Amino acid sequence: MAVVLAQGLLGAIVAIACLAVWGTRAGASALLGALIGIAATSLMAFAMLRHSAGASVQRVAWSFFSGWLVKIAFTLGLLVVAFRSPGIAAGPLLAAYVATFFGYGLGAARLGGQKTNQPFGVGN
Repeated sequence: MAVVLAQGLLGAIVAIACLAVWGTRAGASALLGALIGIAATSLMAFAMLRHSAGASVQRVAWSFFSGWLVKIAFTLGLLVVAFRSPGIAAGPLLAAYVATFFGYGLGAARLGGQKTNQPFGVGN
């Protein structure tokens, strides 16, 4: 959840900046770029976290890999549709999309220091 929130925050900052500097079209395009990044991350999180604690390692690994492939196809599809839309400004869209990568890193770094009591690893 922290990852998606960080992505949303940075995407909103970029969208507001684009709106203030270049106008409505740029702001809306940046917002779309941020939403594409957030949707892709949410899709991947669902693929990774849909199994219960007792799931086999092979099943979890397969879900991770297949979720990653679906995420890439989903993202590319949305970006192609967005870039083919006549009202989209490519620069702001890409800027906000890239900002979600930084949000992913910030959110993951924030979660990195949290400790849980649940076991983790291949042998567990």
